[in-house]
Amino acid sequence: MLLALALAGPLGGIFFSVPLAVLSLSAQVTGAAPALVSTALVTTGLAAWMLAADGDPGREEALQLVAFLAAGSVISIVSGSLRAGRARDVEARIAAARAAEEAERRASETRMTLEALRASEVKFQQLADSMPQIVWACQPDGSVYWYNRRWYELTSVPEGHVDDANWLLVLHPDDRQRCVDVWYESVRTGQPYQVEYRFKFPTTGEYRWFLGRALAVRDEAGRIVRWYGTSTDIHDAKRTEAALRASEERHRALAEALQEADRRKDDFLAMLSHELRNPLAPIKNSLYILSRAAPGSERARRAEQVIERQIEHMTRLIDDLLDVTRISRRKIQLRRTAVEMNELVRRTVEDHRSVFERNGVSLELVPADRPAWVDGDPTRLSQIVGNLLQNAAKFTGPGGWARATVEAREADVLVHIRDNGIGIEPDMLPRLFNPFMQADTTLDRSRGGLGLGLALVRGLVELHGGDVRAASEGTDSGSEFTVRLPAIAPPASDAPTSHPANHASQGRILVIEDNLDAAETLKDALELGDHEVCLAHSGPEGLAKVRALRPDVVVCDIGLPGMDGYEVARAIRADPAQSSTRLVALTGYASPADRQRAREAGFDRHLGKPPDLDALLQMLHELVHAKSSG
Repeated sequence: MLLALALAGPLGGIFFSVPLAVLSLSAQVTGAAPALVSTALVTTGLAAWMLAADGDPGREEALQLVAFLAAGSVISIVSGSLRAGRARDVEARIAAARAAEEAERRASETRMTLEALRASEVKFQQLADSMPQIVWACQPDGSVYWYNRRWYELTSVPEGHVDDANWLLVLHPDDRQRCVDVWYESVRTGQPYQVEYRFKFPTTGEYRWFLGRALAVRDEAGRIVRWYGTSTDIHDAKRTEAALRASEERHRALAEALQEADRRKDDFLAMLSHELRNPLAPIKNSLYILSRAAPGSERARRAEQVIERQIEHMTRLIDDLLDVTRISRRKIQLRRTAVEMNELVRRTVEDHRSVFERNGVSLELVPADRPAWVDGDPTRLSQIVGNLLQNAAKFTGPGGWARATVEAREADVLVHIRDNGIGIEPDMLPRLFNPFMQADTTLDRSRGGLGLGLALVRGLVELHGGDVRAASEGTDSGSEFTVRLPAIAPPASDAPTSHPANHASQGRILVIEDNLDAAETLKDALELGDHEVCLAHSGPEGLAKVRALRPDVVVCDIGLPGMDGYEVARAIRADPAQSSTRLVALTGYASPADRQRAREAGFDRHLGKPPDLDALLQMLHELVHAKSSG
C-alpha cells in the first residue's frame, strides 16, 4: 500500500495508484500468483481503455503502462512474499503449539506410565516378598540389583544389601562353575535360564537342592531391559524322586529276581525229576535181578549193592532239600562242642576215599602243623567238608587229584579243598553258592545233583560264624574252596569219648506201619539183629498188639490212616501198664516242628525215613538196655 502511494506521482496520480493499492491488498490476501494475474489483466484493461480514448497512446502513456505493470508485479511479489511469511509464521506458531501440546501429552503419558511401572514394581515386590521362593532381579549384564525378603531370611544378610558374590558363597562348590557358566550363557544369548544346584544357608545348616529359573524382560525394540528369576527349594521333591527311583530299581530288581527264581524253579523241578528218576531205574533193574538170581550169588550181591547205593543217593538228595529249607528258615539247631578239625577232616576224607577211588581220582590229606580247634557241630562240620569232597570227586576226571588241607591260624581255622578238575567259569563264581545253581547244564547231566551242595555248605558255614569262598582260573584249571571258621582255645581235656560197642540185644519190637513193603523189609532187617519183631498195619491194630505183647519198643509211623501215630503214642502213654514201653517215631515228617510234636505226643526218639538201619539197631539196643536196667 505504501509503495502504491509512493508511485502515485510518477504514474499519473490517483488513476494508477488506486489499482496498485488494490493489487497489493489482493496479493496479501490471495498470494503472489493471483496478484500477478490481476496485474496483467489490469494492465491490459488500461491499455485497451487508452486506445479507445485517444486512439494512439503516446510515448508517455506507454511508459506509464509499463511502469504500472512493473510496479504491480513487484507489489504482487512483495505482498505475496509478506503474506507467505506471515502464513509460515502462523503455521510455525500453530505447529509449535501443537508440538507443545503433543509433548505435554506424551510427558503426561510418560509420567502415568512411570507411575504405573512404579506401582507395578511395588506390587511385584510385595507379591515376591510373600512368596516362599527366592525371587531376584538382574540388570541386562546379569548383575543382581534386587532380592526378595526370602533371600535375606535364609542368608541372614541385612535386607537391601545386594552383592553378586553372596549367592556364590552359599552355592555348593561342586555346582558353582556349572551354574556360573549356564547363567552367563543365558545372559549372552537371552535364552531362558534353568539349572539345579545346592544352597547351604546359615538358617538351614545343610545343603538343599534348588531349581533356578530366569526369563529376560525385553522392550518394544527387543532389547533386554532386565532379568527376573526364582530359586525354588526342591530338596524334598528331589529326595522323593530319588526314593521313587530307588523303589523302581528295587521293584525292577525284585521282578527280575522273581523271574530268575521262577526260571530256576522250573530248572530245579526238571533236575529233581531227573535226579529222582535216575536211581529208580537201577533199583528196579536190581529188583528184577534179585527175583530171578540165585540167593547169595555174585549177581544177587551186585544187585543188592546197587540198591543200597541208589537208596543212599536218594536219601542224600532228600536230606539236602530238607537242610536247605531248614537253613533258609533258620530252623537248624547246632549241637556245638569243641571240635579238632585235623581229626574231623581226616575222618571225613577216609569216609569219602572210596568215592575218589571209584572215580580214579587220588585224594591227599595235608593236616595243620598243630591242633586246630573250633566251636561247632561235628556232624554239620563233617557235612560241610563231605559236600566239598563230593564236589571235587564229581568234577575231577580219572587220573586227576584232589587235596584237603587244614591250616591253623591265630584267629581262625582254614580248610582248603583243591582239585585239578574241570574248573569254574568266571561268570559262575559269584552265583556258585546260590541254591539250585548248576555248573553242569548238559542234557545228559552226567555229573548230576540238585545244585544244593554248595548252598548247604555256605548256609552251614555261616551258622558257625564263618565264611566260604571259591576260586578258579577258569575252565580245565581246577578249583579251590576255602572254608574259614573262628578258632577257639583247646579244651581242658580233649580225650575222645568212648561209645558202647555196636552190638544188638534181643528185645520185643512192635512195628506199626501201613506200607506193607516198608513194614516187611524193616521186620526182616530188625530180625537180623536178633530182635523179636511183630507187625501192625493200623493204629487200632497196633494198640491191641501193644496190650497183648507188651513190647519193649514200639516203632510207629506217623502218617497212619484213620488214627495217626500221634494218637497212638498218646493212647499208649495214657495206659499205666505201658509206662515202661519206649516209643520211636519213624516218619517222613522230619522237620524240627515235627520232632517237637512227636516229643509232646510221648515219643522217646524220632527218626526220618528212610532210616540208617545201623543207627536204628544201635538206638533199639540203647532203648532195650535202658528198659531192662531200669
